[in-house]
Amino acid sequence: WSNTSSINIARDSHTASILPNGNVLIAGGYNKSVLSSAELYNLLRGTWTITGNMNNARFHHSESILTNGKVLVVGGSNDKHQLNSAELYDSSTEAWILINNMNIAREYHTATILANGKVLIAGGYNGIIQPSTELYDPLTGNWTFTGLMNTRRQYHTASMLKNGKVLVTGGYDAMTILNNAELYDPSTGLWTITNSMNNPRYFHRASVLSNGKVLITGGNDGEGQLKSVELYDPSTETWALINNMNTAREYHTATILADGRVLITGGHNGTFYLNSAELYDPSSKTWTITYSMTIPRIRHTTSLLTNGKVLVIGGNNNDIYLNMTEAYQSS
Repeated sequence: WSNTSSINIARDSHTASILPNGNVLIAGGYNKSVLSSAELYNLLRGTWTITGNMNNARFHHSESILTNGKVLVVGGSNDKHQLNSAELYDSSTEAWILINNMNIAREYHTATILANGKVLIAGGYNGIIQPSTELYDPLTGNWTFTGLMNTRRQYHTASMLKNGKVLVTGGYDAMTILNNAELYDPSTGLWTITNSMNNPRYFHRASVLSNGKVLITGGNDGEGQLKSVELYDPSTETWALINNMNTAREYHTATILADGRVLITGGHNGTFYLNSAELYDPSSKTWTITYSMTIPRIRHTTSLLTNGKVLVIGGNNNDIYLNMTEAYQSS
């Protein structure tokens, strides 16, 4: 790990995207109040600069890179109410423009880029937990409802599979922490139930491996933080429990490295904010502890840079909002 230059405004619960030029855009988040500010990391210089503010302060939102290179930010909360607003960031002008609103305000949703370039927004919360899903079409700028999920959920994950379907796992439905999973088929607009995970969980992470399987790590089952790990095989629609992580954690990050391994960083184990990191090797299905971060952190972001390093940004350590960033170079 090496320390890199700090962001200008400390924050957690922000979002981060790699732009087509390799630079990193972070947007929104929280630091004693909800933020509208956004910042750019210059990969060549290794420095952060403030870029245009979003029109709406927000956290618990989503951020997606469209196929045209623009960045779509959707929903979230301004700490008073959930937002249905959406905005686009153009890196050539460094400006945000408000676009058509979603049909339903929501936070804690997921956003997934489909093979056709549309963006699928699923679930979330707006006073009630949502089963509703909607599609953004970058060509028309319009939002349209698509199929209802079988289970309403927030704090879930959504993963784009190699067959074009979207796998949604776990989360919370206001009564229960969920182990169920479902698949969205863009060709029909319908959700179908697939096999359930072995463990109910929320605040977990999902990573699509190079072999097409989906790695689910950690989270919380309502009894406590989890170190359990599961693999979903889309060809058989089955789950397998595999080797546990070394440390139970929620609010962590999972980043797929260039060599196909998965880097897990930080999170919380129920007692401590974690600075530990570990690597999953898909070929051996084993976990190894790697060097720890300088700072324990939750609600941070990690981005795989084009130079192969992983940039860890912001977060929270013991109720202190962090401006420190650090970079991981895999061996």
